[in-house]
Amino acid sequence: MALNETQQLYEALKQSENTLITFRHDHNGDAIAASLALSLFFNKLNKNHEIVCHNFDWPKTYEFLKQNNTIETYLKKLRKFVISVDITNTPVDNVYHEVKDNKLNIHIEPETGLINQETIQTMNTDYRHDLIITLNTPDLESLHNVYENHTDFFYHTPILNIDHSTDNEHYGHYNLVHVTATSVSEIVYNIIEKIDSSLIDEQIATCLLTGMVEKTRSFKTPNVTPRSLQIASELVAIGADRDTIVKQLYHTKSVEMLKLWGRILQKLKSNDAQDIVWSSVKIDDFNVTKTTPEHLADVIDELILNIPTINLTVLFYETSEGNNALIKSENSINLLEALTDYKPTGNKNVVKIKLKESKPEDIIFHLQGLIKSPTPSQK
Repeated sequence: MALNETQQLYEALKQSENTLITFRHDHNGDAIAASLALSLFFNKLNKNHEIVCHNFDWPKTYEFLKQNNTIETYLKKLRKFVISVDITNTPVDNVYHEVKDNKLNIHIEPETGLINQETIQTMNTDYRHDLIITLNTPDLESLHNVYENHTDFFYHTPILNIDHSTDNEHYGHYNLVHVTATSVSEIVYNIIEKIDSSLIDEQIATCLLTGMVEKTRSFKTPNVTPRSLQIASELVAIGADRDTIVKQLYHTKSVEMLKLWGRILQKLKSNDAQDIVWSSVKIDDFNVTKTTPEHLADVIDELILNIPTINLTVLFYETSEGNNALIKSENSINLLEALTDYKPTGNKNVVKIKLKESKPEDIIFHLQGLIKSPTPSQK
């Protein structure tokens, strides 16, 4: 009897001997946590694997999950190039190599006779990885150089695409896209449970619960389901360190971050419905608080967490190169489409734009119109 798609998916996981786990370059904590959970699971199965993310740098918030896990910033040793020499009639006495003028020179000294080109063959071995798992990645381009520098590898290797976003393009050979799940961590839990639930230990449970807590803001988002709560309960029962998770994600803020947070709150504004809030950050604010624009994403998350009515959050900020805006959507507004005139960068839910000739009040007016008149992708 032929296997259905779900059975094929689990067979591919079981049979893989060397898996690549990867996720979008503009990642979130859910993708990090889910990748680490899969890595720990593969360790228990004695399966070779590695996690790779373009230009990855450990966020301090998630360093408590790091332990012995590593996430590489680029693909290494993807395949071997083999030079084969037929020595049937020409025994070899010595082989050595040298690098000269950016060239690798391989020296072969035969005992007798001569080695000529007819006895030499070259070949590429198969790719080191026989399965690719992508997490929280709507399209392959989101992997940045991990994909762009190795498109042939992605073309010839089976892909297991795990996501819960409606934006996902279903590019995988196996697409596990569950839009009703709270997070990819929740989906990964279901995968591991299906293969062997007895292998979920305290470390794996902590990683999975971290992803779910991060993506649901501690189970406060409207997409939380009874199934989500049941999984969270099971993870805590296994030994997930809930107290550490909550402390690291929500209660560990540097003095610098708190100072920046205070300055932003002093200038915080909102519309009457409080579904759009905005504030501004000057270069002096960054200098005095010893922070950078990279800290603004955490500030936006704090605003959303403390003002449940928010649909759109905007932080206008200055840099030496000009004025910018960081905008985050909490509903189905596709910011890349809605703000196309401003040439945004980012993804559907979070974008950065350079203001150039536009003023902050122009942006707010435009965003208020979006909430009143939904774009086609919202209907």
